[in-house]
Amino acid sequence: MRHPVPWLLAAALALAGCIRQAGPEPGSTSSSPGAQAIPSAAPAGAPRGLGRRLKVAVVPKGTTHQFWQTVKAGADSAGHQFNVEVLWNGPKKETDIQDQLDIITGFASQGIDGMAMAATDKKSLVKTVQDLERQGIPVVTIDSGLDPDVSRSFIATDNVAAAGLAAREMGRLLKGKGRVAVISFLKGAATSDEREQGFLEGIREFAGIEVGATEYTDSDSAKARDKMETLLTAHPELAGVFASNEPNVVGAAGVLVDRKLVGKVKLVGFDASPPEIDYMVQGVVQALVVQDPFKMGYEGVRTVAQIVRGEGTPPKRIDTGATVVTSENMRRPEVQRLLPPPGR
Repeated sequence: MRHPVPWLLAAALALAGCIRQAGPEPGSTSSSPGAQAIPSAAPAGAPRGLGRRLKVAVVPKGTTHQFWQTVKAGADSAGHQFNVEVLWNGPKKETDIQDQLDIITGFASQGIDGMAMAATDKKSLVKTVQDLERQGIPVVTIDSGLDPDVSRSFIATDNVAAAGLAAREMGRLLKGKGRVAVISFLKGAATSDEREQGFLEGIREFAGIEVGATEYTDSDSAKARDKMETLLTAHPELAGVFASNEPNVVGAAGVLVDRKLVGKVKLVGFDASPPEIDYMVQGVVQALVVQDPFKMGYEGVRTVAQIVRGEGTPPKRIDTGATVVTSENMRRPEVQRLLPPPGR
């Protein structure tokens, strides 16, 4: 369903530590920076895959949230541009490590040329990626990486720096004073851990702000509602909440509306689904750190194709950037492509 609020949205705040990079526009016929055009026919002795249609699997952490649908749109766009058949599948729940392992194993048996994946767990997927590489299937990670990072390239937001932006925005909103809480999603998932780390480090810059509690929701908006209720009951003086992904923002915002605490408890979150933008328009959410999931999907497929075609070694880390969107800047048009519909 299209979002009912017109999409006249926010310019990027180019803040320290997060450098925005221009992403590809959907349907564009020009390569992204550094990409090489694909010849119509492979010359003699050309690297494997040059001139033929490649098969690249893209395995997200989940499939239900708007974020992952935008990743898919970016992957499909790169597939069209770089002569790649994109095979897409992921677990229904971002916490289902075994389901993701089964999906990866299934793709590996289909004769794929490479894979882009977002790891449900930074430790559990390491051996799987090493096994794929031994089979001659190069792997890049997107959004959520591995520890140790055994992938060819990690393409993602710098989550520590981006969550630091959220912390500084919270500090500004609270004028440096008050008690805040963190609603994160999964202990052990790299993205979750990094956002928690970045926010806690950033909020220490404000001596008058105290962090009261950190709760985990398994990326379930219903659980986020429950955790928000618990936090408000235990800490009636709560001044702000950092919700580190889309379902957490939506769950927390709903409770603030129900309890008539809109504007009294500041809510700073991540991502930019239509419900999140609705809540910002209503004043329930004060700021969102917006990523570029379209670019993650696009660069994931493009990078795998470059590796398979022998077009050079990709950077070990590709930062896709982050932007803070607030009610003060959300009428500027430049950030419109970062928001739904995918890749606009």
